[in-house]
Amino acid sequence: MGKGGKLLKRVATRIRPSKKEIENLQNVQKWAVGRLRDVLPTDVDVGVMGSVAKGTALALNNEIDIFLLFGKKYDAAQVKKKGLEFAKKAMRGKKWEVNYAQHPYLKVYERGVKIDIVPSFKIKEGEGLVTAVDRSQLHKIWANARLDEKKRDDIRLLKQFLKNIGVYGAQARVEGFSGYLCELLVINYGSFERLLKEAGAWQRPVIDIEGHYSGEGARELFPAAAVVVIDPTDKKRNVSAVVSQTSLSRFIYASREFLKNPSEMHFFSKKEVHSRQKLAKMMKERGTALLLLKCPSPKVVEDILWPQLKKSAHAILSQLKGAEFRVFGHYFYADAKDSFILIELMEETLPSVRHVMGPYIWHESHVQAFEKEHKNALNLHIEHERIVAIERRGARDAKKFVDKLLKDAGRIGIPPSFAKALKRREWLFAYSALSDKRVRSIASDYFSRKL
Repeated sequence: MGKGGKLLKRVATRIRPSKKEIENLQNVQKWAVGRLRDVLPTDVDVGVMGSVAKGTALALNNEIDIFLLFGKKYDAAQVKKKGLEFAKKAMRGKKWEVNYAQHPYLKVYERGVKIDIVPSFKIKEGEGLVTAVDRSQLHKIWANARLDEKKRDDIRLLKQFLKNIGVYGAQARVEGFSGYLCELLVINYGSFERLLKEAGAWQRPVIDIEGHYSGEGARELFPAAAVVVIDPTDKKRNVSAVVSQTSLSRFIYASREFLKNPSEMHFFSKKEVHSRQKLAKMMKERGTALLLLKCPSPKVVEDILWPQLKKSAHAILSQLKGAEFRVFGHYFYADAKDSFILIELMEETLPSVRHVMGPYIWHESHVQAFEKEHKNALNLHIEHERIVAIERRGARDAKKFVDKLLKDAGRIGIPPSFAKALKRREWLFAYSALSDKRVRSIASDYFSRKL
């Protein structure tokens, strides 16, 4: 076994759940399933899904997905309603909360383990789905038939590798690789190392394990996707639909770097949050203008919050660029309490005049139209072979410009929930705001971004 093989074996041991963890998960699972069976009618079954059911969970990832499997005599509305009622009844006396994904589910904690109780329909291979979560049953059956302990270790290696570069998870804030996608990639390529070797050469990759399509069929079905991985259990679904081009590119680059220089750093590098003094020095040395906008986070689930924040940030950036502010970069972040948009500009205040280049002088009709359009210009003159107008600039101060835009935020494409939240916005002075640990984390992430 070479250096790389020994390294992977060492990392695999470190990220594999311990016997104590497994025993605790099994005990909690038995407890939860037992309580559910006590309240469920005989025609509703219970099934454990997700990474625990497939043996691909990472160490310290104490989560169990338990599905309530309803027969087809129930309709979708009944499954959602009755499923939650049964779950709440089973977990009486415990602190629980209702969360939302494709539809509502119950989240409860027991002995350090997060339990998601998900209502769904019981289905068999070849049957149509009633709700999106129903396919989890087929995923478990398909994957377990193709996994051995070596592949399970390799799947954990892939998850940890992706986690380290910030692209593990299908949440909207991550736009990365789901656990099921990790399983498919390892099953397809046979090992973690082989996957990395292949990924290093990827260009708009398409993976169709079951061969549902021929030629360019799969790519034609999902032309805009960064990567296409056809679900073996549903040929019309791209498992990697949420993976952004940036997340894919990070994985491709990291794969090449690992193969050039294998080390534990590729699995366990630490995120550094700089001190207030260091960040202040970095800001000063850049010589740019930093705008930091803060508002209350709308009370929506995370997978709605982050796309709406992204859309809001991009709407503001688009308007700034249209007004000729030079945007150097941006960053956004949200937690349950507040949302932040950081914008770095080359300058916060623009000159009072703007230079408008007109048509070539020999296009007489175009020149006349330009003169008419700019008849109130401060000056019209010729520069080489083109007519030029010097106009008074409308928007000079970036903050004032954004404040004016946000009086009617919906007009520029900001979602209603953020349009309302941004009415309670606060401009933070970048240096003094560094007393907030969240701001230091945002600034550290933004200023210290790495390949």
